[in-house]
Amino acid sequence: MEFSAKQIADILEGKVEGSEDVLVRKLSKIEEGEEGSLTFLANPKYIDFVYNTRASVVIVNEDFSPSKSLPKTLTLIKVKDAYQSFARLLDFYNHLKNDKTGTEDPVFIGENVSLGKDIYIGAFSYIGKGSKIADGVKIYPNTYIGDDVSIGEVALFIQGVNYIRIQ
Repeated sequence: MEFSAKQIADILEGKVEGSEDVLVRKLSKIEEGEEGSLTFLANPKYIDFVYNTRASVVIVNEDFSPSKSLPKTLTLIKVKDAYQSFARLLDFYNHLKNDKTGTEDPVFIGENVSLGKDIYIGAFSYIGKGSKIADGVKIYPNTYIGDDVSIGEVALFIQGVNYIRIQ
């Protein structure tokens, strides 16, 4: 997946300094940054790497003020807490990556099972008779759900922002 600096800043409620359109498609350590990668600077002991990194985007704390010239191709995203924002971004990406729909083979679905819309059922899953699965539920491979079980809707919140619904 590719994301622009603006998309990342919007997710993190941060401010872009540099090109909003620069694209990233992978993560890197700040000292191993390369074109097209995203990294972060949270620990002051790594500050010297920001002046030499070849990463395209670096997430930094909003109080970061460079003491010397940054690479011309570098875009910064300033946030309240770079470490927490990077973890939040990883969590967001994980949810996007795992947002599957459909039914893999083989699965066992018992009698009188009610299946919602936009669900995912992974291979080798078992859903017992009379169970009810709500819209958008994700049942990952090798899952056992007994008879007459109801799985309902749940919302996932990260720092009060309802950014993706999981079931």
